[in-house]
Amino acid sequence: MNDIKLLGRLTQTPELKESVNGNQYAWFTVAVPRKNNRDEADFIRCKAFGKLASALKQHCDKGRQLLLTGRLEVSATIDQQTQQKRFFHTVIAHQVEFLHDPNRVAA
Repeated sequence: MNDIKLLGRLTQTPELKESVNGNQYAWFTVAVPRKNNRDEADFIRCKAFGKLASALKQHCDKGRQLLLTGRLEVSATIDQQTQQKRFFHTVIAHQVEFLHDPNRVAA
C-alpha cells in the first residue's frame, strides 16, 4: 500500500502549469515539522492535478497549513555529467484540506 498523509505549511505559493495535453497541474513544497524535533522540518515536493491544482493556486499562499493525503512517486534519471542514477521523490496529492491561513485576518 502506498499511502501518505502530511501535515505542514506551504513554503511558497503553488506553481500552476499546463501539460502538452492541456491538463493543469500544480507543483508545491510542504514543510513538515519532525515529530521529535519541531525546530527541524522535511521539505517535501508535491504535485496535484486538475481541479485540485486549480484550488491550490486559487486558495493557498506561502505559509498556509495543509493536511494532504496522497501517494509517493519515485522516478529515476541518469545524470548526464556523472552517469549516475538519480532518484526523485514526489508526493502526488489526491486530497488536500486547507487549514490555517496566516495571511488571513480573523474577524
